[in-house]
Amino acid sequence: MIRGLVIFSLLILSVTSCTNSDVNFTVEGKLENLSVPTIYAVKEITKDSVSIDTITVEKGGKFSYKGKVESQALVSLFVGEGLKPLRFFLEPNYKVSITGNALEGDLVEIRGGRVNNDLADFKKKNANILQSRYRILAKNENLDVSELKNVNYQLARCVRECVESDPAKIAAVILMNDFSINNISVDLLGNDIDLLKGEAANFYLTTSLKDYYDRVKISMVGSVAPDITLQSTRGKSVSLKDFRGKPVLLIFDLKEAPSNEAYFNLLKETQKTLKDKVQFVAIVIDEDDKSPDPKIVEIANSLDWTVLLDGRKWNSQAVKKYNVTEAPYMILISKDGVIEDRDVTFEALLELYKE
Repeated sequence: MIRGLVIFSLLILSVTSCTNSDVNFTVEGKLENLSVPTIYAVKEITKDSVSIDTITVEKGGKFSYKGKVESQALVSLFVGEGLKPLRFFLEPNYKVSITGNALEGDLVEIRGGRVNNDLADFKKKNANILQSRYRILAKNENLDVSELKNVNYQLARCVRECVESDPAKIAAVILMNDFSINNISVDLLGNDIDLLKGEAANFYLTTSLKDYYDRVKISMVGSVAPDITLQSTRGKSVSLKDFRGKPVLLIFDLKEAPSNEAYFNLLKETQKTLKDKVQFVAIVIDEDDKSPDPKIVEIANSLDWTVLLDGRKWNSQAVKKYNVTEAPYMILISKDGVIEDRDVTFEALLELYKE
C-alpha cells in the first residue's frame, strides 16, 4: 500500500516536472466583445515555420495561453472572423497581458517583455491617430479612402521616427511591417531598411521587408513595366508587350465592377474620350480564364478595350509583379513600356491628355 503511494507520488512529481519544463511563457488576456468560444495563436518562428495553437475562451472574454518557445516568435492571435488579428512577441520567460476591445485591434494593450512594451508605448504615444484610423475603417461601405490614406501616412511617418530614434529595436521592424508598407514611398522604405542594425537587422521579418522592397522596386514609377501574358475574354493569349507603341492604362479590376454603375460609367466615358491616345487594358483578377462566367464575357466583349482574365486574385503573378493591393487600381504605362504613374485617377488621366 505504502509502496503504491510512493510510486503514485513519484509519477505525479514526474508529470508536474515534465509539464513545468514545457512552459516558458504565459499569456493572460481579457477582451471585451470577444464572442467566439475559441481563438487561435499562430506562432511565426521563422519566415517559413509556423505553429498553430487553439485557445479556449472563458466567460467574460478571459483566456489563458501557455507554452514553450526556444527562441523569438511573433504571434498573430485570431480573435474572430472579420477582426484584425492581435500581434505580440514571445521570448523565453515572457509574461504577457492582453486587455482591450476585440473590435479595436490596433488599440488593444499588449504588455510584457521588452518588444511588447515597445510596441505598446508606440500605440500609447500615437493613440489619437490609431483611434482616427479605427473610426474610418468602422465606416465600412462609407469608407473614405483618401482620409484613410492620410491617416496611414501619418502612422508611417511616426514609424519612421521610431526607426530613426532606435534602429536596433525589433519593435521597429514589426511596426514597419504593420504600417510602413504601401503607405510611404519605396525610396523612404529602402532608407529605413538600411538604417536597421543589430537585432533588428537580423530579425526574420527584416528579410521579408527586403523581399517586399525588391519586388516593389521593380514596379515603381520609372521602371520598365513587367511583362504579363493572360487569356482574353475572346479566348486569345495576350501579352502586355503587344501594346507597345502607344500608352497603356492597365486596370486591375474585379468581376463585380459593372455593378458599380458610377465607376463603370466613368470608366467607359474616360475610355471613349481617350481611345485615340491611350489603350485601355483591364485584368479581372477574380474570374477564371478556363471557365469564365458567360455574363462577364458578354459584358467584356461589348467594351471597346481588351479584358484579360486571371482568377488567382491576390495570388496572381500579375498582381504581385505590379504590387497591387486593392481593386480597382490603375497604372499608366508609356508607349515605350515604362511605368509612368501608379494609382492613377480618371481626373488626372483626362488632365494629362487634354491637350
